[in-house]
Amino acid sequence: MLDYYQVLGVARAAEIADIKSAYKKLALTYHPDKNPGNPAAEEHFKQVNEAYQVLSDPYKKASYDLLLNYREHRQVNTSHSYTPPRPRTPGADRSVYDRYGKFSWKAAPKYKTAAPYKVDKHYFRNQAITLATVFILSLLITGVFQLNGYLQELEKAKREAENLAAVGKAQEFYNRGEYRAAIQLITQLIRQQPIEHMFYEAKENMISGLTLDATDKFDHHLFREAISELEILRDFQKPMRLSTWEMLAKSYYEVEEYKKAAHAYDYILMRDESNIELIMKIGDIYLEKLGMSEKAWDYYTEARYKFKEFQNASYGEAFELIVPLENFPEEYYQMFYKRGKLNISLEKYSEAIRDFNWAVSIRPSYGEPYYLRAICRSNTNSAQRACLDIDKAIALNYTAAFALKESLCQ
Repeated sequence: MLDYYQVLGVARAAEIADIKSAYKKLALTYHPDKNPGNPAAEEHFKQVNEAYQVLSDPYKKASYDLLLNYREHRQVNTSHSYTPPRPRTPGADRSVYDRYGKFSWKAAPKYKTAAPYKVDKHYFRNQAITLATVFILSLLITGVFQLNGYLQELEKAKREAENLAAVGKAQEFYNRGEYRAAIQLITQLIRQQPIEHMFYEAKENMISGLTLDATDKFDHHLFREAISELEILRDFQKPMRLSTWEMLAKSYYEVEEYKKAAHAYDYILMRDESNIELIMKIGDIYLEKLGMSEKAWDYYTEARYKFKEFQNASYGEAFELIVPLENFPEEYYQMFYKRGKLNISLEKYSEAIRDFNWAVSIRPSYGEPYYLRAICRSNTNSAQRACLDIDKAIALNYTAAFALKESLCQ
């Protein structure tokens, strides 16, 4: 078990500030970008990162300390050697009387000799009655068991026939396309007889067939038909598969039921909380399709938080100084760009400036984020810095900046 305190070079009683300070120094020293081609440095960097993730979280640190103390306690206890009991010294007892004491035969009970048993006609009669009684009782017991088994077989056959008829009725519903009624009937039968495997098998077959049919409709872009079947799966497929949620969300979106689409994507997000692209997609639906700016802002802000959380976990809190921001994917630029534009519409100019700072750092060759940042700075009494942004946007051939320059920088 790795000792995270030794990895970071801190004492067990170290404060969180000391842990963060030690982590930053080690991360900057052993980062792969500063040690190219050095697998040992890369492995040590991973250990430093792992140690920081545990010791910087109070709950994880408490669990780790408990496990570490248990390991040390166990090592101490198992180090003791086993001392066998001292063997008995031969000849210590001179006789059996020294160990158990003497027995007084005078105190032994006296038994009288029983009278001999006479073999006569009464003896044979008693034996015959006993054998006949045992034989009759054996026949009665065997008969009772056989009758009980026969009655149980009849009851079992009757119950199986009734169950087959019930499954057949549910199958008739299914064959007529009444999928919900069919699965509801099977579900009710399972509640009544929870140990009957026949019902579970029938329900699984129906859900599997319905899944294949819904997938086929989805693949052929028959979204409304697919929705009616996917909603049945949503109610009866326990747990509902992630692929089913994805098809349902996409189908809702394609038929312009955007509120339902957003809710479906939310269920997917519960299983994939770090999916920044999905968080942005839900925010886009609320902003562009439902016109709910404040709701969209919440999702864009959540995406921004997840972005920084992921980078901090991977490279440390000073990741901006370590990782080249220009190498980030386009989706990260879009995240800050969209959040910045939304902040402008909500007149949160200071917040928007921070977003566009990230946007121009990730994509310095794009002219629009400079232009939009200039608008924000002009609304926060920073006209001089706004003009610098306008000049940068003009240098990058963003034509809308010319008009703003004439009105702002004369």
